[in-house]
Amino acid sequence: MVNRFLGGVMIFAGLASMAHASIVLVSPIEQSGSGLGAVNTVLTITSPNNSTIETGCVGWTGSAVSTSNCGFTNSTVQAQFGTPTLSSAGVTSAADLRIVFNASEPGNALDIQLNQLVLTLYNATGNPIDTHSLTSPILFPTTLNGTGNSGFVFMLDPAEAQSAQTFITNNGGVGSVRVGLGASAGVAAGGTGSATGGLETFFIEGAGTIGGGGGGGGGGAVPEPATTALIGAGLVGLVAINRRRRAA
Repeated sequence: MVNRFLGGVMIFAGLASMAHASIVLVSPIEQSGSGLGAVNTVLTITSPNNSTIETGCVGWTGSAVSTSNCGFTNSTVQAQFGTPTLSSAGVTSAADLRIVFNASEPGNALDIQLNQLVLTLYNATGNPIDTHSLTSPILFPTTLNGTGNSGFVFMLDPAEAQSAQTFITNNGGVGSVRVGLGASAGVAAGGTGSATGGLETFFIEGAGTIGGGGGGGGGGAVPEPATTALIGAGLVGLVAINRRRRAA
């Protein structure tokens, strides 16, 4: 098997050939009570030796959780809570699956860049059956401080959710298929978007339970927070212009 490095991520040939760029940002949310042990935490990474970039992954071997051979360099993975089955995490289908990114950066540096997020589905014997990833890095200029405060919600785009559902159905359904995650966050130069805190955690839930039942429950991809702010400013400007025109 031929392996290669890309942006701090070790890409394994078998997984690379399976991957689809299909994880999309649904919405930023404010969800408290999402600390370690309170939710279905799959992956936890943090900066090693005061570095400003974090990488790690967690997968399923068929009998145990593994933090190696799952697509990312294994230097920063912390203690995990396992690779849950979809049903045990309250997920009823691929379309219902939500991944929540809970960044815990210090108050004086709340920005962080998510370089890559990879979702891998495993069958009961530990074989990866389907993999999905981000299209491109996302810079989050503002995050919620503290490990128990999320966060940012991701989902599979509709076409890929339909494809993933076929794999799930053909491998025993949501009660048999397990979820693994891999991620890279921060920038090596230590500039805007660097990982200066941690822990950064990723957990999964069903759409109906995100943010108390509402946040991230549906819809397509939306702009990341900086873009949303710019759109909002533009709308305010248009309203002001229309008001001046009516007054004239």
